[in-house]
Amino acid sequence: MKYIIYCRKSTDTEDKQVLSLEAQEKEMAKIVETNGLEVISILTESKSAKEPGRPVFNDMMKLFESGKADGILCWKIDRLTRNPVDGGKIQWLLQNGKIQCIKTFEKSYYPNDNVLLMSIEQAMANQYIRDLSVNVKRGNRAKLERGEWPNLPPLGYVNDKANKTIVLDPERAKYIPRAFELYLTGSHGFKSISNILHDEGLRTRSGTKLVLSHVQKILSSIFYTGIMERDGKYYQGKHQPLISKETYDSAQDVMHGRAHPRPQRLFFPLRGFLTCDNCGCALTASLKKGHHYYYCTNGKKKCDEHKTYLREKYLYTLVGDIFTKIDFTEQKIELMYEAAQEQTGTDMAYIEQILATLQTQLQSLATKESRLLDTFLAQQISKELYDQKNLEIQNERVSISKKIKDLESRQPSSTLEPTKKLFLEASRATKDFLDGDDAKKRKIVENLLWNLSMKNKTVAQVRLKSPFDIMAKVPKNASFENLRAIEESNLGQRFWRP
Repeated sequence: MKYIIYCRKSTDTEDKQVLSLEAQEKEMAKIVETNGLEVISILTESKSAKEPGRPVFNDMMKLFESGKADGILCWKIDRLTRNPVDGGKIQWLLQNGKIQCIKTFEKSYYPNDNVLLMSIEQAMANQYIRDLSVNVKRGNRAKLERGEWPNLPPLGYVNDKANKTIVLDPERAKYIPRAFELYLTGSHGFKSISNILHDEGLRTRSGTKLVLSHVQKILSSIFYTGIMERDGKYYQGKHQPLISKETYDSAQDVMHGRAHPRPQRLFFPLRGFLTCDNCGCALTASLKKGHHYYYCTNGKKKCDEHKTYLREKYLYTLVGDIFTKIDFTEQKIELMYEAAQEQTGTDMAYIEQILATLQTQLQSLATKESRLLDTFLAQQISKELYDQKNLEIQNERVSISKKIKDLESRQPSSTLEPTKKLFLEASRATKDFLDGDDAKKRKIVENLLWNLSMKNKTVAQVRLKSPFDIMAKVPKNASFENLRAIEESNLGQRFWRP
C-alpha cells in the first residue's frame, strides 16, 4: 500500500497547534518505521482547514482519485479537515476504496468501518472551529465595548502588554497630527506627505518608509480621534486621541471632494490663495528670467489681467501690509489676558447648558431605540431596515458621548493660553511673513488667509480667516475695553464652544 504523509498547521492559530509540521513529520516517520509502510510522498501545508480550497490537500485528493496512492498518514483526523466539504470528499473516497486506509497516531480508518464514527469526529472538528470563531468574535466585541482595541493598533500607538492597554508610541505618535496638517493644506498629496515625514524622521515598525497606501490608511482612520470602528459600528475607545474629530472630518472632505494635488517642481507660497478680481479665475505662478511671477490663468478666456505679471517680492509687500491690520501691542495683549483670567468663572454656565442639551439628545436616542424595536417586533419593518436604523442610532450615541466627554474635560480657563497665543501670532505675522522662508510664508498664509483677489497689481479684496477677520476690523486706537469685548464675544468661542 502506497501512503502519503500529510502534515498541516493553521497559520492563523499557530500558537494553539498541538504539534508543529516538523514534529508531526517525525511522529509519522516513527509509525512508518514501526509498521514497515511504503511512503511515496510527504506533503506539508500551512493553511487553515476551516474552509475548502487548500491547494496541497486538493492535489493529494487527485493522487487518490487517479490511483497513485492508497493510504494517508496524519497526526489526527482534524489535520485532514475541519469543514464538511473536504470531510465529505475523504469519506466518499474511503467508502469507494480509493483510499484504503487513513492511519493516525491513535487509530486507523478503513472502507468497511462504520462511517458514523468518522463523521462524528469530523463534525466535532468542524464544530470546534465554529465555536472558536464565535468565541473570538464575542471576546472582541466585549473588548470594544470596554473601549479596548483587540488587534495590533495602527501606527502611532503601541500595545502596553503589562496593563493590556494601548498607549502612544513615543517615537511615531507626533507624526500622525503632522500628516493631517500637511494634507489639509491642500498642497501635499500622499507621495509628498510620505517624503516629508520620512525626511523628518518617521519610520514604520519595520524601519521602512511609509508607502502611499499606508499614508491614505492613516488619513482615513477614525481611530486617531479616539473612536474605534468595527464592521460599520463605532465604539468609544480608551486610548488617547491624536487629532480632533473636526480635523478628521475635514480630511475626509478633502479626500472625497476633489482630486489629489499634482506634484510641482517649484514651490510658490502664495499659489492657491490668489484670484483675479476681474474674472474670478485663480492666479498661478511660474519662473521667468530668474524671478517668480504671478498672473491670471484666464480660464474663462475673457480677461486681460493675464497679460499683467506680478513680481513675487512685490506681492510679499502687499500681503505684509494686510497683516499689519491685525497687529496689536503685546502690552495690550497681556492686559487682556490678565482680565480674562478673572472672567473665566462665569463661562462654566454656558458649558453646562451645552452639556444639558447633549444629555437630552442622548436620552432621546434611547426612546428612538425603543420605538424602533417595537416597530420591528410588530413586523412593520424588515430585519435589514431594523439593523440599519439601529446601527445609525448606535453610531450617533457614540458621537454624542464623545462630544460630552470632550466638553467635560475642557475647562474655559484652558482656552486663555491659546487665545493669548492667537493674538501674539497676529501681532507678529507681518515680521514673521516678510523675514521667513518660503515654508514659513506658506504656513502663515494658511493660518491667517482664506483668499486674496488682485486687480491692476493692487489688492482688490481680502478675506482673512476667523477670528483674524474680526481683529482686522478693530481700529488701531481702540480702547482696551473694546478689545476685551471682541476677545470675549468672538475669539474665546473659537476654542471651546461647539
